[in-house]
Amino acid sequence: AADMQELQKQENPPYHMNFRVMDDRTVNISSSFGATMMSVEQHSRSMVPQIRVGDTILDNFKYNAMGAPADQRGNVRVAYLGLDDEKGADATRQAIWAEVMKRYDFAVEAYQRAKTQSQVSVADEDKAPSFSAAPVEKYYEAPLPAERLTVDRDAWEKRLNEISAVFKAYPLLQSGDVSLTFRVLRNYFVNTEGTEVVQNRTYARIMISASMKAEDGMELPLNMSYFAYDPKDLPSNDRMIADAKDMVKRLTVLRDAPVVDPYTGPAILSGPASGVFFHEIFGHRIEGQRMKSENDGQTFKKMVGQLVLPADMHVYDDPTLRKYAGEDLNGFYKYDDQGVKAERVDVVVNGKLNDFLMTRTPIDGHPRTNGHARASDGFDPVSRQSNLVIETSNPKTPEELRQLLIEEVKKQGKEYGYFFKEVTSGFTFTGKGATNSFNVTPLEVYKVFADGRPDQLVRGVDLIGTPLSMFSNIIYAGNDARVFTGMCGAESGSIPVTAISPTILVNKVETQRKAKSQDILPILPAPGTK
Repeated sequence: AADMQELQKQENPPYHMNFRVMDDRTVNISSSFGATMMSVEQHSRSMVPQIRVGDTILDNFKYNAMGAPADQRGNVRVAYLGLDDEKGADATRQAIWAEVMKRYDFAVEAYQRAKTQSQVSVADEDKAPSFSAAPVEKYYEAPLPAERLTVDRDAWEKRLNEISAVFKAYPLLQSGDVSLTFRVLRNYFVNTEGTEVVQNRTYARIMISASMKAEDGMELPLNMSYFAYDPKDLPSNDRMIADAKDMVKRLTVLRDAPVVDPYTGPAILSGPASGVFFHEIFGHRIEGQRMKSENDGQTFKKMVGQLVLPADMHVYDDPTLRKYAGEDLNGFYKYDDQGVKAERVDVVVNGKLNDFLMTRTPIDGHPRTNGHARASDGFDPVSRQSNLVIETSNPKTPEELRQLLIEEVKKQGKEYGYFFKEVTSGFTFTGKGATNSFNVTPLEVYKVFADGRPDQLVRGVDLIGTPLSMFSNIIYAGNDARVFTGMCGAESGSIPVTAISPTILVNKVETQRKAKSQDILPILPAPGTK
């Protein structure tokens, strides 16, 4: 408030300010082939101020809807605060003041540019203002007790080593790693409207990953992850050891699997595969704030009320969901990073596009926020996904979907269709400067033959395409929703998300050959193996 009063005396006084402070405690432990490779505990406090100059119609964010850019050297702008509350109060005030001054100068500069641009540019397609009103919120969670702020590192190092030691028995492995991330975030948000929100978030995640290299040089990775709000809810070591052994079995088969040629035709995507797929090619295109940027492809902006999926499909994004199908959800939060209460948003109802994920940056026809502003340290919040859920009111069983796939294969005169069982991350381009496309990398893919031969595992497939044609090809969905947990990187940093989706049947996908390394296999055996 003092900063706000002081800045009111300037020629360009701010009309809105907010501060986000993130108190972040993280433990990272990683183990490889039975040995601890890293074990670190970190604690930091950082602050990001946001300063808006001008007025709600035209302000310094007008032509930069996707957040303040990094500084000239490409660094993310963030002020680090002292960790000692008593001794460090003055240093903390100094750090806040210095960052506010920097951001204010930056804001004024951006506002001058925006005023000039509005005079020399063609009329904006989007007539909505730059900033919308939001209710004043007061919410406070007490600090967590000391024992919940960390984990027993020695005990976890032993547990992870026990799991990764499984990999020592397999000389063909290039890597065999297990890692634990345990994080406790305490976030503070205040703004000049009077909102004050303090909330905690803890989570623990274990990743098991292993890779082999095929004779032709192709890298073959597989990974598994486990997620829980509390480390004690993670699975037992017995279960994770069994999963690690199973992973090696699958890799060994994959190594000898044939490489396939590019293909177009019908396919089934398992729940985790369709979850990643929806997150990448659908989720990023319903983030409302993107529609404010003239550089964005704005795929769905004018399609509200139109069919974008089969009429029995529904998509919603719900940050308030803590669990789904018995699993803890990584995308859960109560208030977003603009201090706005999180809301469920029904994005697609009965196949028709209904709404977008909104922040306090309005777009035509969507004047209010629905609590989807999110960011990690140093970034300005923008519209982002949380828990994206895909459901159908006409679910098919896995057997029915398989039968429908085979019928579709025959109808199209193909020899086989694909079953995408496991995928890793994908990426997508939503900007106008690049082709609006996506690329999702499957890890485990099977050919499903029309003549009833057993399924054949294959490798070297990349799932590619353009979003609108892909969505128009979805025909049915299953009754077997699965949760895919991930971290999503975009304009406001890396944030936790989930995608929850059943198996889906698509009448036409396109694949290309995966790029592979040209290096020959190692000449010497791996150390420590027979």
